[in-house]
Formats: sequence, C-alpha cells, structure tokens
Amino acid sequence: MRRREFLGLGLAGSLTLLAGCGTAKGAAYVDGKLSMAVISTYGTGTSTYADVAAVANALADEADIRTRIMTSDTAIGRMTPLRQGLATFARTGDEYIFALEATNEFLAREWGPQSTRLVWGPVAPHGLLVRQDSGIETLTDLAGKRLPDVTANPSVNGKIEMALAGAGLSRDDVELVPISYGEQAEGLKQGKIDMLFQQVYGASLYELESSNPVQWVKMDQNDQALLDAIQKINPSLTLGPFSGAPGQEEGQEDIGFIYSIPIITYDTTDKATVQEYSQAIVDAFPRYKNATKVTPDWHYEKAVTFPQQVPFHEGLIAVLEGIDMWSPEAQAKQDELLEREKKLKAGWKSIIDDTSDADLKQVWLDWKAQNLG
Repeated sequence: MRRREFLGLGLAGSLTLLAGCGTAKGAAYVDGKLSMAVISTYGTGTSTYADVAAVANALADEADIRTRIMTSDTAIGRMTPLRQGLATFARTGDEYIFALEATNEFLAREWGPQSTRLVWGPVAPHGLLVRQDSGIETLTDLAGKRLPDVTANPSVNGKIEMALAGAGLSRDDVELVPISYGEQAEGLKQGKIDMLFQQVYGASLYELESSNPVQWVKMDQNDQALLDAIQKINPSLTLGPFSGAPGQEEGQEDIGFIYSIPIITYDTTDKATVQEYSQAIVDAFPRYKNATKVTPDWHYEKAVTFPQQVPFHEGLIAVLEGIDMWSPEAQAKQDELLEREKKLKAGWKSIIDDTSDADLKQVWLDWKAQNLG
C-alpha cells in the first residue's frame, strides 16, 4: 500500500526540522527516483494551502512522492527556504516574478535577480471581499475606505493598487492598514479593514461568511480603465468569472482577477526532479481534480503552458512536450525570457559594487529603464 503523507509546518519549525534531513534542496530519493519534496507556500487558512495539500495527497497515492509543506505569510518567507536549499519548490504569488526582476523586497543587495523557473502554473480566481453593510459595491466605492497594506506581500498590494487604478484612485485616496495576509479575514470581521484581497475559496473566508454577511466588489470584465491598469501593472492577469465562493448564492457569478499561483523552483534544480514532479501532477489529476474548488484548474488544458514573465524549467518543458502542449512560439518566448535574465544578471553585476545601499533602488530602476525598456 502506498503511503499518504503531507506535513504542514510553520516556517520556523520547518527550518529546524529539515536542516538535519541530509537531502539536497529538501528532496529525497529512493533508487534514483524522487520520493519526497518540500514545498513552501501560503498559510493553512488559505485556498492556496488547501490546493497544495490536496495535490500532495494525490501525488503520494499516484507516484509515491511525499510532500512536506512549509508555510509563510510573506513573499520573502516563501522564497527564502527555496533559495537556501531547504525547500525543493515553492508555490508563490508574484514574488517569483519580483525575484527574477529584482523588484520590491528583492531589490536588495543580498538578493538581486534570481533564476526562478516555473514547475507548474495552475490559475486561480482572486477578488475583493467586503461586508454587505460596508456600502462598497464597486471599485469607485473604495475611496476613503480602510484597505489592507499586506505585510511583506507586494504581490497582493500591487493588485490592490491595480484595482484602485481601474477606478481612477490611488493609495493616497484610501486609508492603508498594515496587516498580514492571513489576518485579513479576522480584520474584516473586527472592522479593522473594510475590504480584503484573497483567493476566493479560502477556508478563512467561509468561516467569515458563517458569522458576517459578505459580498464581492463588482467588476466589469469589459471595463477598459481596469483592463488598461492590468496591462500596465500586471499583464499576466486576466478578468474572469467565478462562482461557489463565500457570499454568493447558488449559480451566482462575480468577476475576479484570474492569474497563476505557480509552483516554482530555481534553474539549478535538476531536470529529472522537476520532470518527475510535474509529470506526477499531470498523471494524478483524476485523483485530486475535485478535491477543492480550484484543483480543476490544475489540469494542463487550464494551467499556464505558455511562458509569460518567468522562464519554464527544462523539466516542465519536457513534460509539456510529452503531452503536445509545447510550441515553437512558446520556445521563442522562453528564449526571450532567458535572454532577459542574462541581461538582468549582467546589469546587476555592473552596478552593485559601485552603488551604495541608499542609491541602489534608483540606480537599478534607472539601469532597467535604459537597457530593458
């Protein structure tokens, strides 16, 4: 009988436990085959964690690959175990893009451009949730309201900024409340914030709905101002419908932000490890497809199979070639992204030694504007 095992761990505890495992990049092998992988991701109350846990169980059954899950509420907290070799993979927000581009928290001397690679790209709907008595119906109604300034989470904060821009607003037009990603549901319940931003099927949101009537901020899929803001701030994102979330009646649809919450790794992770894990995700789909509201979107026909802002790992490309989901156009985009990465690393190397910490941000952004457009 095959083993079923996944272990959810807080970040601090995981670092201590896994440091003594003696595995490369958090992985273990039996007879040359992958038998255990470590993945960092969002906290236990999120839909993202629930998806990872469901897929982990399926991989144990299908491929005898166990998955240990490390959790963190912050972008740096999800990326650091991967960078330090304590995790094999990470399921992240946009920090995999920020790390490659050396922006936001990753625009720091100890980081710089990181060679992140996509391992699997499932998409998921995200939205802006409010209490029904908030008086907030549309994006315009957010003016003057208390919105989350999510601690160490530029991915979420950037999307809130994008939503505001779609209504002709900015961060200056709202009251920003510092709060962690996982505290948003409780913050909305207690009246500390008037809106939260999350993947729409998080367990904490269903718990919130049980005691507080909630609704999703209305967005129009054809709103040109919002589409323009998306193109400017986050071109990997699209608008699309979702249903069955907290605050929705049966059959009700709302429009949310649809984008990939991918599994990623570094380019140094060996091809065989990534290929085995990605192939197992494909093969185990029938086992986990109905596990959560989002796992149907892990199927390769719905997941991201065309490079967007970060290169694909060669192990993933091998899997996509095997299911006829890799095209010459995808390879051309892959080559374009790899060339950009080379320029980013060369540019960082050219400025880092002669630039002070105080000037680093501006010097780097100026270099990118002048050399990458």
